[in-house]
Order: sequence, then C-alpha cells, then structure tokens
Amino acid sequence: MPIPRLVTPCLFTLCLGGTAAAQTQDDAAPGVVVATVTSAVVQTADAYVGRVIAQQRVDLQARVEGILQEVNFIPGSQVSKGDVLFRIEQDVYEADVASARASVTGAEATAKGSDVVLKRNQNLLEKGDVPQSVVDGALADYGQDLAAVDQAKAALKLAQINLGYTEITSPLDGRIDWSSVDAGNVINSDSGVLATVTSVDPIYVSFFVSEGTLIDVRKKGLIADHAIKLKARIHLSDGSEYGTSGQVIYVGTQVRQDTDTIELRASFANPDGALLPGQFVSAFLEDAGATPSLTVPQSALQLDKDGHFVFVLDDKNMVHRQPVDTGQQIAGAWQITSGLKEGQKVVVQGLQKIHDGATVTPVDASGHPTQ
Repeated sequence: MPIPRLVTPCLFTLCLGGTAAAQTQDDAAPGVVVATVTSAVVQTADAYVGRVIAQQRVDLQARVEGILQEVNFIPGSQVSKGDVLFRIEQDVYEADVASARASVTGAEATAKGSDVVLKRNQNLLEKGDVPQSVVDGALADYGQDLAAVDQAKAALKLAQINLGYTEITSPLDGRIDWSSVDAGNVINSDSGVLATVTSVDPIYVSFFVSEGTLIDVRKKGLIADHAIKLKARIHLSDGSEYGTSGQVIYVGTQVRQDTDTIELRASFANPDGALLPGQFVSAFLEDAGATPSLTVPQSALQLDKDGHFVFVLDDKNMVHRQPVDTGQQIAGAWQITSGLKEGQKVVVQGLQKIHDGATVTPVDASGHPTQ
C-alpha cells in the first residue's frame, strides 16, 4: 500500500528537530565543580608510631607491719595527692608514740635535776666547800642526761614516723589500679606493690623520628639548647585527630644505632583521661611558627610534559590553563608556592570535559552555582 505523501514531511521534520536538540545539548557549556584557592598552614604529613606514657607512675608499698584495716578507693578511679588510700591498724603504733613521749618527759626531768646539782656544786666550789672533782662529776652527769633527752626525742620522732606510715597516701594526682590485698590481711614491707597510681594529666607521647628529620628541624631553629618550639599532633587508633596539640619537651640524647632514629616526647593535656598509658597513636610534627600558604585540592592539580598546572575560572566562566609550582602534599591538598592567588577558583571535577579557553557551567562541591 503506498505511503501517503503527507507522512514524509512529518518524519523529516521530526528528524530535523532531533538533530537540532542534540546539537544544542552538545554546544551547552559543560558542568564542572570548582573550589576556591585558600590559605592554610601546611604541616608535614609524615606519621610516626607513638606510644602514650605516664608522666609519673608510683608503686605503693607498706613500710610498717600490721593488719590492713581500710582500702579507701575504687579501682580505676581518680585520686588526688594526699588521699589516704590504705590504713593499717594504728593502736600499737599510737602506744609506741605515747611510750616514747613519756620517755622524753622522764629524760627531761632527770636532766633538769642534774642541772640543779651542777649549779649547786659550782656555788660550793666558789666557797671552797667542795673540790673540783665533784663539779666535774656533776657536769658529766648533766651531759649524759642531756644526751638521754636527745635520744628519747629521736625515739619519739621514729615512733611518730612509723605511726604516719600506717596511712598510705597518694603521692600524686592520677588514676589507681586494682589493690593486690584486701582489708583484714597482715601486710609489711615484704608484701610487694599494693597498688599503682599513674598520672594522666598531662600525659606524654613518645615517638622516634629519623636523624634527617631532626637535622631539618634544628636548621629551622625549632630545637635549640635553650628552647624547643616544636609541637606535635596525634591521631587515635580510629583515625580521628586528638583535640589539642602537644608541646615537644624532650629530645633524645643519642641516636639508636639499629634504626637511626631519635626519641622525642611531647606533653599533651588530658583532662578527660582519653589518652591512656600504653596506648598507640600516630604522631605528626607541627611547626608552631609555620606561616600560611596557598593550597588547592589534590584533584585540581594536573601534570603534563610542561609541568604542573590547574584550570582557573575567570569572571566569564571561562577556564584557563595556569602553570603552578607545588610544595608539600598533605591531607588531600597541595601546597602552591607560585602561580595562583588566594580567592581564585580552580576546577576540581569535570576536567575531562574541558580545555584551555572553554566556557563552563561552574558549581561548588554542594552543587550550588558559583557567583
């Protein structure tokens, strides 16, 4: 059956319409994602294995013998300097103090009597009623009695010290672990460690850097005999960054020959106890005096035979190839030492659709059109 002549023009018209639409779509400015050139402090990305260590760690031990009457702490809790953690029976030691105090009183009374005898004999010697030998004997007796007073006072002091040892107190602020003994047991100096108190705030992180790294930071003046200007930051085992930076307070005195590394220690504030002794972390050196420099996202940087370049967007939404010089790479960004200015916009996605001089439709990372 012959096709009506009226159909052919319609088909032809549809074909022309489809071709025109395709051409319009091809000629539209391609969409790209852009980012703003920003200024930031670029720090080294070199990570070092670090271990958290306590600033102070004290093992508590008994110094006198007796029945342990009290254990006054919860294992794992925070304790303060001076808190009474253990108390040993005090009755015997209080009695020793009382006895020693009585001995001091008796010795002082005896010495007072000797002094009276000595003075009387000295008066009699002046009158010629007693020979010199009697005065000499009285003087010797008085000296012995004074020595007995000193000896009694020393015994009293020792008794008071032993009484004080019946209360075992915390020598520092920190956390305390489990007690190795329970109340009711007899303990003495041979009982070993009763518990351990560990300081947690501030806390140290120890890590080792290469000899070359140490030479580099010394050349920058960050480590000197009179001051250390070097800081450190750490990442926890889950990859998150610890909230505050730490101050490097110690530089090792020798290079480890097996690894050619030197120990550094940094002090970190740890008010909530998030860092625990023995914990592993990733440590990064931080130059406290570093100045801000320009950075661009890593995805913006391109490389060809002529070197590194980026595509910069102008105010007419046209992109231009811009050669740049780069510095360090860190945290998904590149440091730009020359070729760009802060506030310029560079293409970070859609690079395969553009070329030098192309007009684009720019949006930011959230998909919103840029101004």
